[in-house]
Amino acid sequence: MATAPHVPSGSVDFGRILRYPTDDPDWIKKVLIGGAFALLSSMLIGIPFVLGYFSRTLRGVVEGASRLPEWDDLGGIFNDGLRLTVVYLAYALGMALVVTVPVLAIAIPLGMLGERGADAAGAIAGLGFVVVYGLVMLLSLALAVYLPAALTRAALRGTIGDGFAVREVLGFIRANLGNYLLALVIFLLASFVAQFGLVLCCVGIFPASFWAYLILAAGLGETVRLNPQSL
Repeated sequence: MATAPHVPSGSVDFGRILRYPTDDPDWIKKVLIGGAFALLSSMLIGIPFVLGYFSRTLRGVVEGASRLPEWDDLGGIFNDGLRLTVVYLAYALGMALVVTVPVLAIAIPLGMLGERGADAAGAIAGLGFVVVYGLVMLLSLALAVYLPAALTRAALRGTIGDGFAVREVLGFIRANLGNYLLALVIFLLASFVAQFGLVLCCVGIFPASFWAYLILAAGLGETVRLNPQSL
C-alpha cells in the first residue's frame, strides 16, 4: 500500500521569519558573537561554531522557541556544528572533484599537442572551459538548493549519515517544495542585504552574514515545524 505524501499544514510566514532573530531582546549581542565566529570561518576555525549555532537555532524554531539560543555552551555548539561541517565539506569537495575531472580531461590532451597544435588547442580549450563553466554553474545551483535540506536533516536527526541520505533529503524537498523554496528565497534576500553590511547598525559584513544564516535557520525550521513527518 502506497504511503500518502506528507502535506504541510500551512505556509511559512515571510514576516515572522525575517523578524525571528530580532525578536530576541539580546539579539545584537548574540549576532555580534556569531559575526566574530563568521570572521574566523575564513580560517576554518569558526565554521563548526557557526553551523552549530545554526543547528540550535533551527531546532529551536521547530520546537517553538521564541528566542535565539545562548552562547553559553561553546563545547556543545562546536560538537553540533562539527557534524554539519563534515556534511558541508564532503559535498563541497565532491563538487570540486566532479569539476576537476573534465578540466583534467581537457588540459592533459591539450598539453600533449604542444606548439604545433597551438591554434587548435586554443579553440578547443576555449570551448571546453565554457562547458566546464556551465557545469560549475549548474552544480553550484543544484548544491545551493540541495545542501540546506541535507544540513537540516543531519541537524535534526542527529547523525552525519542522515546528511548523505540522498533519497530522503530529496523526499523532504519534494514534500515541502513551496515552503522550502520560499525559505531559500528569503535567505537570498537577507544575504543580498548583508552584502552591504547595513544590517545591525552598520557593524559589518560578518555579523550581517551571520544574521542571514539565522534567517535561513528560521525558514527551514518553520518548514519542518509545518510538516514534521516529512523529515
